[in-house]
Amino acid sequence: MPHTQPLLRTALRSVILLTLSMGSAMGQRAPADASTLDAAAIAARTYARWVDSRGNILLPKEFATDWTHLGSWAVLEKDQVKDLHGVYAPKEELQYFRSNGRFPDGAVLVKEVRHARGSTHTTGQAFWAEDVAVWFVMIKDEKGRFPGNPIWGDGWGWGLFKGADPARQAATDYKKDCMGCHTPVKDKDWLYAYAYPVLGPAAIAQAPAKPAVSAAKPGAPTSGAAVFERCVSCHSLTPDKHGIGPSLAGVAGRKAGSSSGFAYSAAMKNSAVVWGRETLDRHLRDVKGFIPGNNMAYMFAAGVQQEQERAALIEYLLSK
Repeated sequence: MPHTQPLLRTALRSVILLTLSMGSAMGQRAPADASTLDAAAIAARTYARWVDSRGNILLPKEFATDWTHLGSWAVLEKDQVKDLHGVYAPKEELQYFRSNGRFPDGAVLVKEVRHARGSTHTTGQAFWAEDVAVWFVMIKDEKGRFPGNPIWGDGWGWGLFKGADPARQAATDYKKDCMGCHTPVKDKDWLYAYAYPVLGPAAIAQAPAKPAVSAAKPGAPTSGAAVFERCVSCHSLTPDKHGIGPSLAGVAGRKAGSSSGFAYSAAMKNSAVVWGRETLDRHLRDVKGFIPGNNMAYMFAAGVQQEQERAALIEYLLSK
């Protein structure tokens, strides 16, 4: 009898291990595609928390503390840093991009734009972020959930929240209020992913080629056509072919805000300005101040500050 107890214990352990292994095998299922599960969870979360049934977008409150900072931009105006832009996304979306080379349905990105302040430090002229000017929110929509809603289109929902009123979504038309800055990357899902190296090689590979070194000698005349390349994401020179901005064909002698078929801001429509050499110069030199409240001041506040470039651009426009 004394020898039977160890044998019983050994047999009992064998039965338990066999039972556990059989249970594990019976309960095991072929693993589903992890990226599909992740994408479905991301979309469910996003459309439950930050989008209501009519497509109204809410500003996520926790992005700055709980999400991943993808990267930052510094925007210059008259050789000073005007704004600092920080871009954030939930960590699981970063991981999805790194695995799949794109953002999933339901991805949400927040860009926080803060005014910048600068002074001289031991390292030289330095700038830091101060108060919030605006937040932009982009929500990926691969299913076209809100047809006819003017803040949804081109695969995304586009939200705009002003720093002074974060509870109110201020965008009324994504093509006018949000899209202008993204036009150069319309073939890259409307995102400058290459500016966020944390997204991995697929994002970095999207970076534009470095500009070729110009063979022109210092002081050589500036080409107005070359300067206009900065404008083509919003303007065309084809009559009545409007984009984010109105067509500039025949702009010479035309009253501001009068080109048919384009939805101008009230400030531009109510202006008495007639476009000519002097008025174009004043406008391009001071986009915000010359016609206060115009939409271009929001998208291209820097204007054209280099005098030679501005003069060349004006002559080019007046010839069209």
